[in-house]
Amino acid sequence: MNTPTLNFCVDLQKVEAVGHVPPYSIEALEAYSRHGLSSEDRLYYQLVSDLTLETGAYKPGTKLCEFGQPVANAYVVRQGELEVRTEGLTYRVGPGAVLGLAAGLASQPHNMTATALTVVSASVIPMHKAMRAVTTCHPGLRGINRNTVMRILNLLSVPESLK
Repeated sequence: MNTPTLNFCVDLQKVEAVGHVPPYSIEALEAYSRHGLSSEDRLYYQLVSDLTLETGAYKPGTKLCEFGQPVANAYVVRQGELEVRTEGLTYRVGPGAVLGLAAGLASQPHNMTATALTVVSASVIPMHKAMRAVTTCHPGLRGINRNTVMRILNLLSVPESLK
């Protein structure tokens, strides 16, 4: 079986150049532009600046997600590298990668196994809190979430959890 190596990681050098400013401030918006942050870089900066998310540390060999298991937490990788295995593909991800969120919001089991290759620091998003946020948000935002999850998971029908 051919398993190409794909990589995903935000540009940490650009993100760190922004400094410590509130992520939605005029100063941050100017710094995003000045340092050429991509949309992924900006989202990462906003997520790691969110002090309401807990951070976990995981040693090499730790499985953050296991294929077929229920999704209790989603993770946003802050530091480190993980090997991600899906059906037929193996790739590495780093800071900025989001693990388990789409499957969790669709009330589906993990569609991947993600194993830490190095020490990994990740923001932890408890799925019960994510579901509460999605089900109580503005209907327009709920629709955007629903469509995004369906596109990520390649679903043809709306999951019950997102109706």
